[in-house]
Amino acid sequence: MSLNKHVGSHVDGVSHRGRVERVLTRVFRNDWSALTPPGIGTWTPDLSVSVVIPARGGQGRLDLTLAALAGQTYPDHLVEVLVVDDHSRPPLRLPELRPRRCRVLTLPEGAWGAGYARAYGAHAGTGDILVWLDADVVVGREFLEAQARWHHVHAEAVTLGRVAFADSFPEDPAELLARVRAGTLHEELAPGRRHAWIERVLADSDDLRDADHLGFHAYLGSAAAVRRSLYEAAGGVDPDLGLGQDTEFGYRLWQAGAVLIPEPGAAAWHVGPAGTARTRLPSQRFRTEVLAELMPHPHAYRERVPAHRRRVPLVHAVVDVSGAPYDLVRGCVDRLLDSAETDLALTLVADWDGAGATPGTSAGPHLDLRLIQANYLRDPRVSFASRAPRTGFPSPFLLQVPVAWGLGQVALSRLLAGAERARAGLTELYPAASPTRDAGVRLWRTRALARALRVRRRDEDLGDVVAELHGRYRIHAGEDTLTDLSLYRSVPPPRPAPRAEPDGAAQVPARDSGPGRDTGDGEDVREHGRRARGPLARWRDRLVAAARRRRRG
Repeated sequence: MSLNKHVGSHVDGVSHRGRVERVLTRVFRNDWSALTPPGIGTWTPDLSVSVVIPARGGQGRLDLTLAALAGQTYPDHLVEVLVVDDHSRPPLRLPELRPRRCRVLTLPEGAWGAGYARAYGAHAGTGDILVWLDADVVVGREFLEAQARWHHVHAEAVTLGRVAFADSFPEDPAELLARVRAGTLHEELAPGRRHAWIERVLADSDDLRDADHLGFHAYLGSAAAVRRSLYEAAGGVDPDLGLGQDTEFGYRLWQAGAVLIPEPGAAAWHVGPAGTARTRLPSQRFRTEVLAELMPHPHAYRERVPAHRRRVPLVHAVVDVSGAPYDLVRGCVDRLLDSAETDLALTLVADWDGAGATPGTSAGPHLDLRLIQANYLRDPRVSFASRAPRTGFPSPFLLQVPVAWGLGQVALSRLLAGAERARAGLTELYPAASPTRDAGVRLWRTRALARALRVRRRDEDLGDVVAELHGRYRIHAGEDTLTDLSLYRSVPPPRPAPRAEPDGAAQVPARDSGPGRDTGDGEDVREHGRRARGPLARWRDRLVAAARRRRRG
């Protein structure tokens, strides 16, 4: 069975199965209060649901899980349950008390782990909505309906059930089913301990309405739901991750533009005490050694990963070099690669196939393209493409740099700091000398751009839509930050003198995610030479001053 892999996905509003998911309601950032789902028990669903349950052993607890699912208020003809058996010994079986449409799938030989089981079950299922459930979790009768109602009104919704741990619980499936149908299960199991870190995230973000770039930390795969189209657009669960797949997939859902919604009506309980092995929070070592290679956020773990191990960069930069002379391209690209922000990958866009199909040409654009390709072919940060990517997915940012503009050494750090400070979906760097011209450089937040592509009408400017969905921030740059390379002979910049700071010090400005001025409604924000006060801003100023001294010298 072929599984979706996120490395081949492109978040552009079209799923892998070719269905275009248009979104009508425009949600600002993650403020899900703009959505109005139907009330529980007052509507008629029409979307099918696939419940995927990875399981390895634990037949008794699985029996309780399936019994609880048999008592749901969601129409049973729209529900299928897939138990994915991860090579249990003895094999898992279906109990008598279970949903009407329920089956057991066994992972193929050589495949194992919760990540593979989730991906396998999602691929085998047919539902419009995918619901994840652990094999030791029992749910209230409205669990499916409470989540599915959001997915009927918004295709980007990712709903999060409220999960607790129950030390005592009915051990008889028939008794548990009776309590589910009567709506009294919570009286037996509540209150119960919850995941502490999720409760902190919810409390600090007004239940995710005001979530920042780390909002995906609230995602938990033990009781969550997502539309299949969004699941496929984000690339699906990584089957190679046996641990931490929830965190990594939640990160990619966030970059794909998901609106995360905690649903208190979707009550769920792990049966048994909350031991360390069941809290699902990966260790710091695992986060640093494995997850940080795939996730630029959070920065604290990413900073410990050597550059050559960063499989997903913080910024995906794009430069269209079609028709540009070799020296101009070198002037632009070398400045990017010498940036103080090193968590960067670069795509050069041109007709590379055409350049290789005209041998023997001693001059002209094809020669320039061959020289460009030969110069950067061995740099692992540089790739070549015939078309520009529509988003930076799975990177958090897409940087568009016109080939005639040269970025100063700390320009990208300044852009990133501005984007995080304002939580902007689009951050634009303008030349200070020509404020009425188009933006010289644009930094797009992947999450905002992916959503804008799904809602934009043909007559709308993409930048305006992104600003409406996530805000816009504008910076006026001096010549040391943004250089018009077309004004004079463009040559590669000299290599900067060695700095006394440690390797990671210059990256600090890019990781300033503190509060700052923000429009809150997508209106333009201009920074007229003013810099925010504080240690990070002063550190950035010192970097700019040092760059100026090197230029004078």
